[in-house]
Amino acid sequence: MSKRPPNKFIAPIVIAGITAGFFISAYKFVFAKSKQADAQMDHADSTDQAPSKDEK
Repeated sequence: MSKRPPNKFIAPIVIAGITAGFFISAYKFVFAKSKQADAQMDHADSTDQAPSKDEK
């Protein structure tokens, strides 16, 4: 069996791809939570208000 040197071109690309995927997933997780919280706050604000004259 011949001993070949490791491929030094593909490994950094694979590591960079995994790292980028991790950061993208974390970004989506954080900002999806904040948008969902904002939507819930907006909904809570609109339901907690006293009815206006038109709604009575």
